[in-house]
Amino acid sequence: MRNLTVIFCLFFIPLALASEKSLYEFKWLDEDETVYVIQNKEHTKAGGIGVDLSFVDSASSPYQDTTGLIFGVTYYFSEMFSMDFTYKQYNNSNSGDLDNLLEALLADGEQEVKPILRIIENAKLIHFNWIPFYGKVNIFNRIFFFDWGLGVGVGQFDTKGNWETFNESNTRLTFESDTDTGFNFRSYVKFFTRSNITLGFEYNLTGVDTIRDPNGKKDILYYNDIIGTIGYLF
Repeated sequence: MRNLTVIFCLFFIPLALASEKSLYEFKWLDEDETVYVIQNKEHTKAGGIGVDLSFVDSASSPYQDTTGLIFGVTYYFSEMFSMDFTYKQYNNSNSGDLDNLLEALLADGEQEVKPILRIIENAKLIHFNWIPFYGKVNIFNRIFFFDWGLGVGVGQFDTKGNWETFNESNTRLTFESDTDTGFNFRSYVKFFTRSNITLGFEYNLTGVDTIRDPNGKKDILYYNDIIGTIGYLF
C-alpha cells in the first residue's frame, strides 16, 4: 500500500503543479523550421474537357408530366472555373390532373373553360460555373473524390402554348410554338472515379420569359429540374 501511495504522488503531483502554459510548451521543430502541408488532387480538371449525359425529372407545370435527356460539354479553365454548353430535350405528357379536368369540363358542358399551358420542349444554354469545394469521403473503406459547384446560365427555349387558342369553344388543347429566352441557376455535386468516369446529382432553377396570359402578356415561368448525370473527363 505504501508503494502505491509513492507511485501516486510521483505521477499526479507534478501534473497538479504544472501550469497550463507549460503543458503547451512542447516543441518538436526548431524555431527556424517551417512545415508545408499539401493536399494533392487525385483528379485535376484544369485544361480538361468533360462530356455528360443526364436524365432529368422536371416540374414545369402541374398539368404536365415531364422527363428528359440532357447532353453537356464542359471546358475547365482552371480547377475552380469552367464553362459548358448544355442541350436539354424534354418529353411532355398530360398529367392525370389535366385529364381529369378536361373530362370534368366536358361532362359539365363548360367547353370554353380550360387551363392556359406553356410547355418547354427544349433548351440550349451556356453556363459559367464556379467550383469552390473539392473534397473526399470514405464510404465502406473506399475513397471517393467529389466537387461541389454553382453555375449561372442563359439561353434559348423552344416552347409551345395555347394562349392564342384559349378562347376557342372546345376542350381540345391547340398549341402554337414560340422561341423564348431565359436563365438557369444550378447547384451540383460530381463524384470522380479512377477511370475518369464521373457521376453527379444536380438541381436546376430555371426562369423563362414567355407568354402565360390570354392577352399575350409575358411573364417569367419558373420551374425545377432534378438531374442525375454520368460523364467522362478527358
